[in-house]
Amino acid sequence: MLRWLGVLATAVVVSGCGSGSADLVRGAAEEFLAAASSGDSERACSLLTERARETCSTVDIPGGTVEDIAVWGDAARVRTSSGDTLFLRELSSGWRVSAAGCEPVPERPYSCEVGGP
Repeated sequence: MLRWLGVLATAVVVSGCGSGSADLVRGAAEEFLAAASSGDSERACSLLTERARETCSTVDIPGGTVEDIAVWGDAARVRTSSGDTLFLRELSSGWRVSAAGCEPVPERPYSCEVGGP
């Protein structure tokens, strides 16, 4: 009986962590999309990882709303209502966009306007 309670407690903790991460990813993605869609490239670029910021002078992505989130540890993928895909990484400063304006390429990695997965 105690063994099953331990398994159940672990499952509850793991599912709670996933939900919290998804909420944080959603917030970071929505903030980035809002900045990009309003034309605030300076703000949008500040929400990128350092590596992605190297390719960011202006952000010209379609915007949209968050439709789907997948989180794997410190990495996440967000699909938007406009068909765009964002990739995010969790850093010590929080979740940051590592790639934006991404489209899948058959049998190859995504092609991204800013950064890369």
